[in-house]
Amino acid sequence: MGLFTKKKSIDDYAEEGNKLFDEGRYAQAVQIWLEGLNSLNKPLNAQSEAVWFQTSVADAWFMLEEYEKAYSYLCDAKTNISGEGYTNPFVMLRLGQCSHELGKEDATEYLMRAYMLAGDDIFESEDKKYFDLIKNLI
Repeated sequence: MGLFTKKKSIDDYAEEGNKLFDEGRYAQAVQIWLEGLNSLNKPLNAQSEAVWFQTSVADAWFMLEEYEKAYSYLCDAKTNISGEGYTNPFVMLRLGQCSHELGKEDATEYLMRAYMLAGDDIFESEDKKYFDLIKNLI
């Protein structure tokens, strides 16, 4: 008699990744979240859950200072047609931060979007340099 293995739910992947992330095990969290992302129906850009996984993966890459990898996942999240990405202040914040770290010219645009969607509270736990990029535009 074989062992029955329950298929992981989207929530299982999310929770397992969150636990690893909270423990500072960012690379392991990325792997779990990518499994969750790969378990979603295609096309990914039509799934609101994809935005969550893509943003979480990007956040972990950001923590590891892998800005190019983070930027790629954030661009995918931003273009999600479910409408969840482009209006997500955290997506815009991380996109602006990665853009800045990569020397891209669109950094202030994304940081301003984050500010317009969530106010200056979204910058509270972030490095001051990011808010400084836009404070003269407010």
